[in-house]
Amino acid sequence: MKYASLLNVSAIIFSLTFTPVLVRPAHAWGRGGGGGGFSREGTAREGGFSSGRESWSGSRNREYQGGGRQEEASRYGQHPTSNEGQHYAANEQHRTGNEGQHGTTTQNQAQRQQSMQNETNTRQQGANTRQQGRQNEANTAQQSNQKYEQNEQQSRQNAAKSAQQSNQQYQQNLQQNRQNFANNYSNTYGAAGAHGAWYGGGSPGTWGNYYAGLGLSAAAGLTMGAAVASLPAQAMQIEAKGNPYYYSSGVYYAPQPQGNGYTVVPPPKGAVVPSVPETSTTVYGSGKNYVYNNGVFYDPAGQGFKIVDPPLGMLVPSIPKGAATVTVNGTNYREFGGVWYRPFYSGSDVVYQTVANPVG
Repeated sequence: MKYASLLNVSAIIFSLTFTPVLVRPAHAWGRGGGGGGFSREGTAREGGFSSGRESWSGSRNREYQGGGRQEEASRYGQHPTSNEGQHYAANEQHRTGNEGQHGTTTQNQAQRQQSMQNETNTRQQGANTRQQGRQNEANTAQQSNQKYEQNEQQSRQNAAKSAQQSNQQYQQNLQQNRQNFANNYSNTYGAAGAHGAWYGGGSPGTWGNYYAGLGLSAAAGLTMGAAVASLPAQAMQIEAKGNPYYYSSGVYYAPQPQGNGYTVVPPPKGAVVPSVPETSTTVYGSGKNYVYNNGVFYDPAGQGFKIVDPPLGMLVPSIPKGAATVTVNGTNYREFGGVWYRPFYSGSDVVYQTVANPVG
């Protein structure tokens, strides 16, 4: 018993003393042979020994490795077996999550494709709408332009028709004015070639020498019926029996029927002028005074002088040169500008008295 206790103590001391030596890499233990190793079976080589069980070094190696894993597991607060289960569970969760995410990703991709298709359809519809709008604007503009051209064409046709009608009316008015003018002078002064003709020539009763007898510088070189292209600057418009005339410094003008100038005419009866020639004289008849000048009688009226037919029985000192002589029942009469005179003596002077037309 005494020796057995000593052996136990020695074994413990030996174990504590040489244990660090036994901590060798796992691959060093398990190989029999050198350095005092152990083998599991057979006779120990190079001084080793074997056991019916596994060798002591293999057991210690597994204990050491297990201890290392246990120690590592303890260090991180978990058992190795528990760590492997958690790792497996985490892998499973990751795989399951990936599969779920994959399904979600596929659904999102389908939604994105549908959204892109909807956006494409919207853009296409907007483009179609804009194209239709432009087409509608073009059609409206074309229709408006066509309507405008039609209106312009109709306006031009209406204007041309109106101008033609206006020109025809103007020509008719001119013709009527010419006819009225001729009738007026025929009634007032006599027709051409008859007593009282005014346009000049050799017919009796002509007005041809009227302006020559005035002695006015304004009438110098003018003859009855002469045409002028324009009027004097100081000419003023007058009117007689609805017909237009112009008067300037004792000379009377009428617009030509063709509208391309003016014609020198005798004083138109019924016209009112602002003044009379300086060679005029005052005569008396029918209880009032008149102004007489070279075969024309003026009745002072308001602010001017009106050309009138003289009253019968009025005496005048002279008649224009060129007055026609007409003998009726042995009595000689003189006619000028539609006015009839009968000459007689007043003392040694010859005077002329206005009388009625002896020839009816």
